[in-house]
Amino acid sequence: MKGVKIPLLLLLVAILEINCLYSAEKRYTVGQPYEPNEESYFSEEDPQFEEGRPVDFLDSLGNIFGVLSKIVIGDKRMSNHRISEETKRFLKEYIRDNNLKDVKVRFNQYSPGGDFMRLWRSKNVNPLLKWTFGLLTWVLELAFPERLLANCGIPYICGGDHYNPYTNTIHIYSDLPAAAVHEGGHAKDFSLRKFRSWYTASYMIPILGTFYPEARASDDAIRYFRYRCDLATQLHAYHVLYPAYGSYVGGQFIGLVGVIPGFIIGSRSATETLRKGPVRECEILKEMEKAL
Repeated sequence: MKGVKIPLLLLLVAILEINCLYSAEKRYTVGQPYEPNEESYFSEEDPQFEEGRPVDFLDSLGNIFGVLSKIVIGDKRMSNHRISEETKRFLKEYIRDNNLKDVKVRFNQYSPGGDFMRLWRSKNVNPLLKWTFGLLTWVLELAFPERLLANCGIPYICGGDHYNPYTNTIHIYSDLPAAAVHEGGHAKDFSLRKFRSWYTASYMIPILGTFYPEARASDDAIRYFRYRCDLATQLHAYHVLYPAYGSYVGGQFIGLVGVIPGFIIGSRSATETLRKGPVRECEILKEMEKAL
């Protein structure tokens, strides 16, 4: 088994290196959803962004259950169940900038009734997928509330920050802009697809299904921070998203050892970004702001 793990570890390093170069070179593209569901647009009675009512005991317990994710990512704000206005603002602006008008966002909220209604009305995927895997996903979220158990470390039981394509809903439990925008990246990626059912089904393929969508969402988040000329958040995203990618992609093969190449490549990417200096477009923008 050890002989298998080493080649897999090297493969993961290669994937992260390629994704790093891709993120650094490609310009940001604003999302233009393919056939958005206008019937799912929001109103005052059904706002696009909702937040769970703070419950100190429950949120503190959830914060404790998420301790493994804090260790893996190296940030105590992971799965802390207290979402700052800054993190919410980042995701709201990402949703607006990428025209995701039919995507629901729940900040630290447990709403099985609301999610079931969104599943019922959803036209995003084939009904067969919706009422099998979509319904199963809803049952698991009902039985094992992520408001309490987000990232508790038990596979298929403890969820976490995620995008649900069956309900077209983003769920956020961590106070990390990089994690929040990463989930927005999944929603954007899904919205661009013509054959959404096939894309959703491909994600369920064991081991290989997560490679491309997770890399794409992380790449979009990093490039979005670059697009906003937010260097500090971009650098922090390297330290969050690359280890995370290593954990839930490489972790399927080699356990939590998968975070090690993520930390290494993430640190190298941040260092290389600093070495290159400010993006030319950002420098021009600063000069224009000074002139005004």
